[in-house]
Amino acid sequence: MSDSLVATKRRIQTIQSTEKITKAMKLVASVKYQKWRKMYEANKGYTQGMEEVMNITVDSMDFSKIKTPACLQHFSDTKNLYIIVTSSLGLCGSYNYNIFRMIDPLLKPDDELLLIGQKGYIHYKESKYIHHDDYLSLMDQFTYNNVKAMRHYFYRLYRTQLYKTVTLVYTEYRNSLSFVTTMKQLLPLDIDKKKIISSQDDDDVTSYDDEMIGYEPIFDPSPEAVADLVLPHYIDATLYSKLIESELSEQSSRRNAMETATDSADKIKDSLKIVYNKARQGAITQEITEVVSGANAGKDDDD
Repeated sequence: MSDSLVATKRRIQTIQSTEKITKAMKLVASVKYQKWRKMYEANKGYTQGMEEVMNITVDSMDFSKIKTPACLQHFSDTKNLYIIVTSSLGLCGSYNYNIFRMIDPLLKPDDELLLIGQKGYIHYKESKYIHHDDYLSLMDQFTYNNVKAMRHYFYRLYRTQLYKTVTLVYTEYRNSLSFVTTMKQLLPLDIDKKKIISSQDDDDVTSYDDEMIGYEPIFDPSPEAVADLVLPHYIDATLYSKLIESELSEQSSRRNAMETATDSADKIKDSLKIVYNKARQGAITQEITEVVSGANAGKDDDD
């Protein structure tokens, strides 16, 4: 019985040590979550503003008279470039698993991958797909300028006309308990050209919201020249926003996973304490029984 007590006590101590680790990791993840949540909220206004400017600019362009900007052009090649955002650390629940489960069935033999995060590199390093590893540590040195540099990188690749699309695979943040793996096409920009064309058929109709801005915008020197400047910056803003969402989702997933692990450790520890106390009580009862039996046996011998 003593061996059983010792083994149970050691298990309790092991669970307690693990619980301390999961609690500490939960606190760290909570601090990081709050940091990225503030960045996410602060960036919302800029992203929405860039989207409005992009829509107004594109709606003002006459695609029948100008050369379509490179970021709006469609090429005939069937190869796709996927930018896959994963974590570099583990213990974040099903965060990475959900990404791989969604994108793996969609990949074709000729597709290429631009990987962000060490987990993505580990998953695909032995695969048949060509992968670009220049920005694996982007989230460790996350700045707008670094995101812009990555956009220049895949923009140059796209302009070689070897790719049909450039698509971002990231995790969309909805709330602290809900985040969904999502795909966002970055190149060519996913713009409803039918709407643009129909708006140009009627000179009295404009596709931007006149009530919102109050007057027709003036472009200098032209909508086309402004578009050449605005559209790449819109891609930068979109990419920056989606990467923040991915990191926020990762930290939220890790915090939830560590909270669940801590709760599970508590339950296991409580159940082990019950087992330990029962075994200890049984050992004490057995010892008392042996002492009483020995005393009674001695008394019988005296008689």
